Amino acid sequence: MTPKDILKNYHYEKLTSKHDLSNFTCGVDDLDEFLKCDALDQQNQNLNVTYLAVHKNEILGYVSISADKIECKKINKKIEVKYPFYPSVKICRLAVNQKYKGIGLGNEILASICGLIKNLSKELGVKFITVDAYLNAYEFYKKNSFTPKRIHNIKKLERKAKRNETTSIFMYKSIKKIKIS
Repeated sequence: MTPKDILKNYHYEKLTSKHDLSNFTCGVDDLDEFLKCDALDQQNQNLNVTYLAVHKNEILGYVSISADKIECKKINKKIEVKYPFYPSVKICRLAVNQKYKGIGLGNEILASICGLIKNLSKELGVKFITVDAYLNAYEFYKKNSFTPKRIHNIKKLERKAKRNETTSIFMYKSIKKIKIS
């Protein structure tokens, strides 16, 4: 099956105890461990919801989302009405199975979840999508129109990330920037 076929024929399933997660690996231990050990427990506690991208019973990737808020001082000051906090939805985790990296699946999953959140914002107040992006995913989110909180010392952040792969950068995207096709 070609990458194009996979991208056209996958679907989403909400994580349940019936899913076999044992063969999933994205190459980042923290993301693999979250899916296999924590995602379902956190979902059952209403802390977040995890959706699996599935093709022919194989997990291609996943995304976990939750409610969030963003402090006005963390974002660009060009907002029309200033409040101390704005309602947001957080992308808690997003990962692609190593077997399917490089075919655009991460972009596809991100676009799908952003579209879902944009539709949700028509029914429930949501102004931003937030993410604490691991440093190795910073460029991915930046290419997908996420704005980083001001970074004062990128070299210091990179040194910290070498010691700890879960070093993250707060990023956000306005719901207004999301186009639904």
